[in-house]
Amino acid sequence: MITVAAPNYQLTSLQIDYASLARISDTFRNLRGIQFLILENGALETLSLDPFVNSPQLLSLGCSVNRISQLIPSRNASLILPITDLMLAYNLLESISGDFFRPLHMLQYVTLDSNRIQCIEGSPISLPRVRYISLVRNQLSQLDVSEWHVPRLIEIYLESNNLTRVPAGIERLPNLTTLVLQNNLLKVVDLRRFDGWTKLIKIDLSGNRLRNVIVSGTGRISLPNVVMVHLTNNQLTHLEYARWDFPQLTTLTIALNEFQRLPDLFQIFPKLKRVLALHNPLHCSTVRQWEQYIVDFKLSVDTTAFGMPCITNAMLKLPSGRELCCVE
Repeated sequence: MITVAAPNYQLTSLQIDYASLARISDTFRNLRGIQFLILENGALETLSLDPFVNSPQLLSLGCSVNRISQLIPSRNASLILPITDLMLAYNLLESISGDFFRPLHMLQYVTLDSNRIQCIEGSPISLPRVRYISLVRNQLSQLDVSEWHVPRLIEIYLESNNLTRVPAGIERLPNLTTLVLQNNLLKVVDLRRFDGWTKLIKIDLSGNRLRNVIVSGTGRISLPNVVMVHLTNNQLTHLEYARWDFPQLTTLTIALNEFQRLPDLFQIFPKLKRVLALHNPLHCSTVRQWEQYIVDFKLSVDTTAFGMPCITNAMLKLPSGRELCCVE
């Protein structure tokens, strides 16, 4: 137990590591000047925001690497805290409630990585100033953000969950610059859902079970500022490149898929600088057709390892002596 016996206006930063505290004492209400509070690598089992009711300057709260299994919503309807950064990674949370976050009107950054979160319950998440949310390495199988109030959110990280679909309501987050759904269980993604997102820069759908990345409806999809698209380690055989209006695309990764042929991607996307297409069963005719891109190191395909034969049934040799693996 740590007890704050009397009001303290001088202490602004407190870090407690490797303690056996199961909860934060109500006497922390006496930390009137605290700005930064870190309680990590400990034994916290629950977390309530009520002990900070008298902490009008608290900006950062870190409770990562504990045993927190419950976030307790405050019953104080008037409680508002100035916290901007909240770190709750590496705990034992199986669910979280939107009600817990109600006092955090100023929150900008929250990480809940490496918990066991399966669902988000209670009131919808309402964080009017949040910019970054990370739920990496949890157990979400579905997620509905259609009623979230997060108008300033620009980055959401959902990799290494069990999502089978892109979150419902994702269309209501058009200010995203980064959408990361890597290492989930997605089988199909409709890019039309992101049509017109003028701020999106990066899409990462690597490490899923994608068989199709479609563009529903008619016409092209416009993502005017997308720079990177990552589709590595899926089950894709083709993509509707001609329907992608991505004028700023510079990097495309499609390694570890089932592509046999590739169009002239550098003609379709004028600013494209790099395509990683390693570990695809590319036909030799395609490899031969785009040999100059390979020579210029703009297109990467399989090459023979030193002293090792190709695992495909054919091989092409460049004038430089490089040997490229392909399928006849």
